[in-house]
Amino acid sequence: MRKVAIRLLFVLAALIPLAGVYVLNNASLVTEWFTDTGGIKQGEMIPFVSGDEVDGGQVDMKQYKGKKFIAMIAKIDCESCKSSYPTIKKWNELYPDIPLVMVGVGGKEEYSRIKQELQFPFPILSADQWMQDQFLMKITPVFYAVDEEGRVMERMNGYRVRDFKKFMEKAERI
Repeated sequence: MRKVAIRLLFVLAALIPLAGVYVLNNASLVTEWFTDTGGIKQGEMIPFVSGDEVDGGQVDMKQYKGKKFIAMIAKIDCESCKSSYPTIKKWNELYPDIPLVMVGVGGKEEYSRIKQELQFPFPILSADQWMQDQFLMKITPVFYAVDEEGRVMERMNGYRVRDFKKFMEKAERI
């Protein structure tokens, strides 16, 4: 009996570090298991909202109906959002056939400054409270790969270069 207990302790001692490594390498997945991240779920329809573009004018997401596109939900003071900027700055170069639209929470003027400074080649919708409610926003960033009908086919919470590359590989196959 004592030998069984000792063996069990050794097995547990080996499994605990392995679980820790899994959590570190799959943090966003583990977070989703234990928290309500809000947002539009995979398989649901994206809300085709319209609103103010941070540089002036209007953006109507209905213009993307009939083609696949990426919707990024961001917040002006979100560090993870900011870490995605070097990649999304080169959007047209990296993904010329897939439009991107950002729905941004925060100061319209601040987003306008960032858009001009980084020369973002895509529209940024200034998200008022109604728009935030439409997207069921709780966390940022969230990337949605949307098909031609407006259905969310892939979703990625947070931003890590490796995860984003996998997300975009899937998005390109939609």
